[in-house]
Amino acid sequence: MKIRTVAALAAALSLALPCLPAIGQAFPSKPINVIVAFTPGGASDYLARMMAQKVSETAGWRMVVENKPGASGHIGTEFVAKAAPDGYTLVMGPSSTHAINPSVFRNMRYDVQRDFTGITLVGRSPNLLAVHPAVPATNLKELIAYVKANPGKVAFSSSGTGTGGHVTGEMIKAAAGIDLLHVPYKGPGPSTAAALSGEVQLLIDNIAAGAPHVKAGKLRPIAVTSLTRQPILPEVPTLSESGLPGFELQGWFGLFAPSATPRPILQQLNAEFVKVLNLPDVKEQFNARGIEAVPLTLEQFAALWKTDIEKYAAIVKRANIVAE
Repeated sequence: MKIRTVAALAAALSLALPCLPAIGQAFPSKPINVIVAFTPGGASDYLARMMAQKVSETAGWRMVVENKPGASGHIGTEFVAKAAPDGYTLVMGPSSTHAINPSVFRNMRYDVQRDFTGITLVGRSPNLLAVHPAVPATNLKELIAYVKANPGKVAFSSSGTGTGGHVTGEMIKAAAGIDLLHVPYKGPGPSTAAALSGEVQLLIDNIAAGAPHVKAGKLRPIAVTSLTRQPILPEVPTLSESGLPGFELQGWFGLFAPSATPRPILQQLNAEFVKVLNLPDVKEQFNARGIEAVPLTLEQFAALWKTDIEKYAAIVKRANIVAE
């Protein structure tokens, strides 16, 4: 009787086992999707595609980049916040969506600290202040004079409400005592296009977005927001040396996963992305676009992220930046 019972159990298990998931199945076993919450052509898009390509080459992983723009990055970011926490849906999150937006928007449908976990910082980059050639200003002093002579008539574009460009513009307004109109766009591509066409007079956005147009003579550079000049535009002074001493604001870009993603998967993702960020050719390509590669451990990125959320909260409060 016992032999028959054991035999029956063995037969039942043999039928059930094919239906069970493989234990210890290697990660990844399918393509990893990297979401960019902005339109193609900006720094987030470039970095996501560069990282996807390189990790595909070095690790043999299949990675797909998908743009989900809109609502200052909320649409794509929310999509990942609600995705399965299995390591197969990530987001290339700039500091605007993951450090600034929590202080700017009152009715976000997700909480970045609750719903996300950081994988690694990818890079950081200053913003560029540039003007349309029709603006009669070649430096910050002349620009300030021009804005004061045309109150309420000079506008700057950014990649969206609450983005680094927007926050930078508000800080410049406060530091220089000038009045600028803010015109938000759905990403760096449209924001730059508005400045190129003369729809707005100023561009305040990531240096990677504006540098090619400065080199082509389509935009006139005024200053960068780092404390040191940038190799990509070495002739462009900093805001600090141009009359706003100590002014600094640099945006960053990081890779994030849904918060419940298992730690072993996070560690594996971090190891592969950090390996790519340390490659000399990757650093060189980043530098050519005004971006500094900054690979970090899970713990280092978590600490920086927390500090910057607090930093931007203070800046947003002082500048009274509020969006619904």
